[in-house]
Amino acid sequence: MDDYLTIIERYLEGRASDSEKKTLQNWLAEDANHEIFFKQKIKEWYANKEDRPTDSDGAYIRFKQTIDYKTEREIIFRPWIKIIKYAAIIAGVLFGGYYYTLVYKYTKKTNTEIVEMGTLPMDKIKVTDEEGRVSFINFDDKTDIINANGNLIGKKEENQLIVEPDKAAKEVRYMEISIPKGKLFQLTLSDGTKVWLNAASTLKFPQHFIASEEHRIVYLEGEAFFDVTTNKEQPFVVKTTAVDVEVLGTQFNVSSYAEDSTVKATLVEGSVIINDQNENIGSVKLSPSYQAVYNKEKNSLNKKRVNTTLYTSWIDKKIILQNESFAEVYKRIERAYDVTIISKNKRLNNTSFTGEFDVENIEEILKTFSGTLKFTYEINKNNILIHPE
Repeated sequence: MDDYLTIIERYLEGRASDSEKKTLQNWLAEDANHEIFFKQKIKEWYANKEDRPTDSDGAYIRFKQTIDYKTEREIIFRPWIKIIKYAAIIAGVLFGGYYYTLVYKYTKKTNTEIVEMGTLPMDKIKVTDEEGRVSFINFDDKTDIINANGNLIGKKEENQLIVEPDKAAKEVRYMEISIPKGKLFQLTLSDGTKVWLNAASTLKFPQHFIASEEHRIVYLEGEAFFDVTTNKEQPFVVKTTAVDVEVLGTQFNVSSYAEDSTVKATLVEGSVIINDQNENIGSVKLSPSYQAVYNKEKNSLNKKRVNTTLYTSWIDKKIILQNESFAEVYKRIERAYDVTIISKNKRLNNTSFTGEFDVENIEEILKTFSGTLKFTYEINKNNILIHPE
């Protein structure tokens, strides 16, 4: 019994492996008393939670039916909410960004587009070199990026940009890269640090880290996962609008979107220190599997233990939810699919969801949500309106 109790607890915490879920499925099928025990554990687990299930028997039945069906479609139910995992990986954006009028020319040395005038394109990588010159690159291009002086500053190879070190540099000079909604991109900095940029994110970084500088400093707007090259003599610092994340060499995720009420730093490996830039609420040191959360409105900085997969799954083009309201969820969907969502359904907005999405288009996601909690919606190009009840 102790082993099954552990598996149940891990399942409710969202930490159970596929084999443990299968073991739980078989155990539930052995004896009716196992079902009673499992239902009781569901009630106990959510007894003090605002989003506890109102119909645990119904929730259990849905759970049981879907576990049995999992082998066919990889669809799982949590005790109180529907969890979907499709076999297909996110292949692209249903509503791809469209072009506004743009006048541009091609450089003689590369096929990089240099903006002359007009509105910016919606589905390209924006690169600003150290001279402030802006260029745009297609995601599928393989090209060299040249600065105004004709010097190589980076190589674009498939889905990543490798920054070319400028060992002759005497001072830190920053360049910038911006990723549009609906896209992900990988970047290798001059010190070997690897950065995965999420949709609608911008990273400002030196073309070359000068050895005489006290820190290796980059600036982030949006979300990124960092795999930092160790350099004990020169700590790596990620600056956001509210907090600084300082490391020596480690793997961590930082989410700092302007429209979000919080800044989150999640540590996968190593150790980091999160410092309040205003120096009035102190700092927090993280160990692996911990997350620091800075609340912009409350001006507070706290830490908690988390399942890091929930905050790094976007690298694999997945959206994993755990007890998140739809009002929180749809912001992530907007960025991942380059859509704008307006939800006038208050009950939907306040409903919490746990699940995993690995799908081809936005309509499948909307159908999943509407299948769990009935609502109607309409799609007009890349705008989605969810009707009130």
